[in-house]
Amino acid sequence: MNPQKKMIRTGTLIDGTGGEPLRNRVIVVEGNTITFCGEESELKDIPDSVLDLSAYTVLPGLMDCHVHTSFNGEPNYYDVVLKQSTAYRTLTSLHNVQNDLHAGFTTIRVMGEKSHLDIALKNAIQEGIVAGPRIVASGQNITVTGGHADLWLAPDIKYEQGLGGIITDGPEGFRKAARIQLKYGADVIKLVVTGGIMSTGGDPGMPYHSPEEIRAAVREAHRLGKKVAAHCHGATGARISVEQGVDTIEHGTYLSTEPEVIDLMAEKGAFLVPTLKATLLPEENIDQLPDFYVRKSREAQGYAMKSVQYAMKAGVKIAAGTDAGSPGNRHGENAEELEMLVKAGMTEMQAIVAATRTSSECVGLDAQVGTLEPGKWADIIAVKKDPLSDITALKHIDFLMKNGKIYKEVT
Repeated sequence: MNPQKKMIRTGTLIDGTGGEPLRNRVIVVEGNTITFCGEESELKDIPDSVLDLSAYTVLPGLMDCHVHTSFNGEPNYYDVVLKQSTAYRTLTSLHNVQNDLHAGFTTIRVMGEKSHLDIALKNAIQEGIVAGPRIVASGQNITVTGGHADLWLAPDIKYEQGLGGIITDGPEGFRKAARIQLKYGADVIKLVVTGGIMSTGGDPGMPYHSPEEIRAAVREAHRLGKKVAAHCHGATGARISVEQGVDTIEHGTYLSTEPEVIDLMAEKGAFLVPTLKATLLPEENIDQLPDFYVRKSREAQGYAMKSVQYAMKAGVKIAAGTDAGSPGNRHGENAEELEMLVKAGMTEMQAIVAATRTSSECVGLDAQVGTLEPGKWADIIAVKKDPLSDITALKHIDFLMKNGKIYKEVT
């Protein structure tokens, strides 16, 4: 008897590849790895440990390709950045990512954090010190003076470098900033190429980085086999980024204003992580939000949906990301992004693939996760309702396994 070997009987199996759902299949897990996925009659030996999920729809663990761990929907970004210590934010980060895990998101990609706390959290989870989702970490944002991740404070207020991101200028500055992130264990480099919605100043559509600055960071990351993600609301910033070899465009809000940029992304194989959920304004505390944030968000909403629609038609690979942590955008509610993708025109199956196989390709883990196939790590979730008829079924997870370990069992 192998106590680490278990079999899962499924009712409906959605394997993450985009293929037709399968009925009455079984999955065999040994340790942390899937060793069989098929019909039970094909098995020579039935494991002693059998989990009966025959009344459920079984899927791969979901993925969120854009989160900020130390924020959790607070209405004012500056209250968190200026009033909370790194130690406190690290503890809140652990709480937040555990909410992501229990929502069925077994892998998350962190897109910019203070003091490399996301890398520390990733390591603690990998080493089994704490429980949490698998983390793909970026370390600190890299931005230019006056860019989106540069805090717009009075000139006589001095603050720690890296509070909002590493602030640097010129190709040499970007090369060194990328090397610093890679030195401390970053899996991906995050560049803040255009203005943003959450910053006091700056136009979300305007590029702030030069092509030479972007290229310097890309070369350093790619030299070590790491990907580069670019925060780009505007189409011009996205075009410059993709031309310089950036792998993923985050947000892409105004891409529809220049469809040729979307075609370029498709040609170059650049991914889009649209973070549609981040454009929703939290009505329950909208009066607490800064006026500039409300204005920018309302301007962005229609453009963001249209950009996803254009990208789908052009064949751009779209991965799921929520921007969890932004105002009203709480950890543990990540599945709402799939609902938004369906509203933008995806089928339910396409939205599921965006949060599984395509997301695994986006973050570079497609050999390990994203689909339910032999040889992949055993990240498995199950829901009672059918997500192919109602994508909101994924808002409530009934069974959760990450890396072969069960975190939630059916009752």
